[in-house]
Amino acid sequence: MNKFSVDYQSLQGKLDQKKAYRLSEVKDRIKKVAFDVVRFVDSDNIDGLWQIQHANDGDYIVAMYDDATGPESPVTKSSNDWSVVTDKTGSHINFFYKGTPITRLSLASLGIPESDSNLVANYLPIRLASNPKLVSGLLLEVPLENRKELLTKYPELNK
Repeated sequence: MNKFSVDYQSLQGKLDQKKAYRLSEVKDRIKKVAFDVVRFVDSDNIDGLWQIQHANDGDYIVAMYDDATGPESPVTKSSNDWSVVTDKTGSHINFFYKGTPITRLSLASLGIPESDSNLVANYLPIRLASNPKLVSGLLLEVPLENRKELLTKYPELNK
């Protein structure tokens, strides 16, 4: 394929992605991420987060992205320097920035049930990449000496 040619079928498929579904039609294909936020778990390659909204004729899930920041949003891809990993028991989460361990927190101390540990581990890196206040709050959990060392090594964290 020529590097300047366009695959119009693939492009049309991306443009034709639905932005809303009836909740009753897809309830077996979604998984709860947060309060009224869900994501698809099947193999339709429908990435991104969806929100449950109530209407007069029933409940719908609506895409939480617009055309400019669609499912291929740069924050959700490899440009995110944050990663969150659960421990073997699922009772703690470990935070990493650019591969450097930051801190470890107990899910119980955050009021999060252990059954949601994988949801939290998938959700938090995206939020940390886009929310400086969340990063500041997380850094408060790091001992002062270690925090100074981190901020020296990664000054972009000091926002």
